[in-house]
Amino acid sequence: MSISSGSAWKSLQQAVCCAMLLAAVAIPAENAAAESIILAGSGSNLPAVRILVRAFQRSHPAIRIAEPTNIGSAGAIRAVADGAISIGLISRPLLGDEQHLGLAVVPYSRSAVVIGVHPLVKDDDITFKELNSIYRGDKITWRDGHKIIVLNREPGESSIFVLEENVPGFREVYADSIKANRWAIILKDEGMNQKIETLPYSIGFSDLGAIISQNLKIKVLKLNGLYPSAKNLSSGAYPLYKQLSFVYRPDRLTPDMQAYMSYVCSQDGAKILKNNGYIPFCTQAK
Repeated sequence: MSISSGSAWKSLQQAVCCAMLLAAVAIPAENAAAESIILAGSGSNLPAVRILVRAFQRSHPAIRIAEPTNIGSAGAIRAVADGAISIGLISRPLLGDEQHLGLAVVPYSRSAVVIGVHPLVKDDDITFKELNSIYRGDKITWRDGHKIIVLNREPGESSIFVLEENVPGFREVYADSIKANRWAIILKDEGMNQKIETLPYSIGFSDLGAIISQNLKIKVLKLNGLYPSAKNLSSGAYPLYKQLSFVYRPDRLTPDMQAYMSYVCSQDGAKILKNNGYIPFCTQAK
């Protein structure tokens, strides 16, 4: 799907977010009393959070948690502020007016943002310069001559935020690509991953944790000669990562919510994260 104007995109984004938020909070009446915690937010969090929720509930069977849902970071922040969900899942910092909503943020993990390609792509690495050239539309073929199929994400998406902040020149290249309606816009992390897996010779953006935890058939390119290993990510040598965090209203923090977030920040939680390609990075909820 592509966009034709900024206003059209904004309307579509709002409609999608509202629909997903309704799906996240619309719990059948007969189950409402059993639900203790509602988690929703950025799709980058979902693979890790779903695994952590299953492990937590095995040791805390009395605490019920609804199936985590994708409503994006912005949707999660608004929903938490409005009291519609218990804990929001975000993969970027609070921005602008979001910083004045009185919300608490608990970072719990980092996940490498990767340049992912379909397995048929023979290239093993990419540089900042090549990445910009591809998204500018100048570099159109892989080294073996096959046409590059470029996939893009919507403005404000957390992978785009990371790339704009860390890849010199990408902000301008990305803005021009949106203005020119140059590439297909793929909504949601799950949608992007599915497209990369199934569309031969495609390139897009993904998260290493999602690829490992879900055994996705996505080839991860080295970036400037570096693989996004735990060592390279922890040392800062590999510069692209998302900070995954919980966000909540302190006045609505319940013992059950605190128990779940404390579990994620425990040794058991850290082990689960490490085993699934994430870097534990935790602070405790207060």
